[in-house]
Amino acid sequence: MIIEEMNDSVLASLFLLPTFFLSVDLIGPGCECVVYQSTGQPGSRTFHSPNYTSSQFYPRGIICILFSFIGDVNETVEITFIDFNLHPKVNNRCPDFLKLYLDERAEVNEQSIPEYDLCGNMSDLPQKTFYSKGRSLHMEFHTARDGTLNNTYRGFTGKFSFVDSNEFQTTMKRVSKDPNTCSYNDQHNDSSFSKGRFFSPRYPQNFPPWYSCSYQFIGRPGEIIQIAFLVLQLSGNATSCNKDEDYIEVFDNRNKTERIAFICGSNSVPTITSHNNYLSVYFHSKSNSNKKGFAATYEYKSIDSIVHKCSRNISQNSSPGGTISSPRYSHQYPGDITCTYDFYANPGERVQIKFTHFNLFKSQLYSQDGDCKLEDSVSIYISEAYDEVSIMFCGDRLPLQYMSVKNWLRVRFVSLPGGDKGQASGFEFQYKFRKDFGITTGVQSIADNGRPLCKFLYNSTLQKVGNFTTPNYPGYYPSHTQCEYVFRGEPGERVTITLDNFDVGRGGVCEGENDHVSFTAFAHDGPDRGFKPICGVMQSLITKRVSDGAYFRVLMSSTDNYEHTGFLGRYEFSPDYKVFPPTTSSPEKRSGSQSSASHTSVLDILCVILISIISITKVNMIS
Repeated sequence: MIIEEMNDSVLASLFLLPTFFLSVDLIGPGCECVVYQSTGQPGSRTFHSPNYTSSQFYPRGIICILFSFIGDVNETVEITFIDFNLHPKVNNRCPDFLKLYLDERAEVNEQSIPEYDLCGNMSDLPQKTFYSKGRSLHMEFHTARDGTLNNTYRGFTGKFSFVDSNEFQTTMKRVSKDPNTCSYNDQHNDSSFSKGRFFSPRYPQNFPPWYSCSYQFIGRPGEIIQIAFLVLQLSGNATSCNKDEDYIEVFDNRNKTERIAFICGSNSVPTITSHNNYLSVYFHSKSNSNKKGFAATYEYKSIDSIVHKCSRNISQNSSPGGTISSPRYSHQYPGDITCTYDFYANPGERVQIKFTHFNLFKSQLYSQDGDCKLEDSVSIYISEAYDEVSIMFCGDRLPLQYMSVKNWLRVRFVSLPGGDKGQASGFEFQYKFRKDFGITTGVQSIADNGRPLCKFLYNSTLQKVGNFTTPNYPGYYPSHTQCEYVFRGEPGERVTITLDNFDVGRGGVCEGENDHVSFTAFAHDGPDRGFKPICGVMQSLITKRVSDGAYFRVLMSSTDNYEHTGFLGRYEFSPDYKVFPPTTSSPEKRSGSQSSASHTSVLDILCVILISIISITKVNMIS
């Protein structure tokens, strides 16, 4: 008897299954074979280990029982475990085990390598459902003869079915030849289908690690593409996607500049719609995560057939940057719709939007300086707690770029009732989540809690000449924002600051609630009486300031509600050529709040005049 400790009744119980049983046959020394073959009928059947239905525990000493599931041509085997209870690992080895062969043909031999070696409980399984690569799948069951092992384990049971393999074939054209990558393309035309499906590599089996796939969709002019993920099983957390895990990126064009979706994890995602007739999907696997991947459908649709469900919530984790456009962009948008886009940045960071196209319908009452409430409009909200419009745009003038006050911002598009919008093509804007406040120079400071600060250091040892700006320049700088620019020169240097295109606050008193820029040679807080603050609209010559030492600070304070564009600053570190030594060499050695800048300026002027007189005298003497 091959199975040494099994009596006839136990062996018979293995084959009293409520499924179609083909044969029991000896295929080699030490194995009994149980074969389940496709009947061509739909539906699932069950399988189980010996004694599962007739006794409490499976027997010991099973040398080998081979369960073989054989499908017809173009069929895939699907098995799902309903219960699994084998002896757990001992010293990292399975005394009782079930081996799975997913990639074999109709036979298994001594050279066959299993994909999985299973033991323990359901929670120990890498997954509950497995698929064959071809038309057959095999399971090899063994139990140890060791009498010291606890024999209180039930075994396993599950269901199996044979499914049409054509259901897992992508309808796109494969264009890559590299076996480690895959690239698919589908271009809609009169001779192609308007819908189809695409899958992760090896689907429905688990996708391989360190694999990349691209899927390019090209519609006809006036069409958009919609994709829907029917199955999604990736590693990672859907609420905090990152590129260290398996992920999918969806872009609204042929290149990777306008991402509209960043997907990971296993949560369902809504249907994704392109804004034009191009769409790109990129899949990247990182590690051996034992995940099934994805199954998705695509469909080309006329841009006029789309139901306008345009509102979206966009988080920094799901989509750190991308493009938003009006419905049917760049065609005439429909009337009587409202689209709301809420942006959520990480704590301490800002949302920045930049319009690249703006062309809304203008009624007969439209005036460029009139009230946009009676027109199709785009409004921006900066406070999540109060549903109040911060600024509203209408007409066809391109708005300046905009930045949130905190980590939330809302953009709302309102198209008033009326079917014919003329030649109005809508709007398009790019969005970014920014740590740097839109200031791209200098070294940014970070608070102890990890949040970015609007404080930037400019060191002479790194760069002698450069630029700095207010937040979001050349757009409106955000309200209720304080920024600090610190300049550190080498010993014997001074820094010259010039603020071009200066537009900060209102004219008048440059302090308190009025937006203003102040200057100081001190490292500590407090006014520097040697440098008066400035505000309003000013020429570059008036904004020029020269430090009286190697250390200098510029501070910008705002309270106004998005009315001004700030400045483009220039700085230059240069040697101090003064006849008299500087009164203050460094901020750390200074005391009090009085700056000597005014006195130094007078001395500088006197020195220049004296040098000029001496030079003229020498020239006259020579002549």
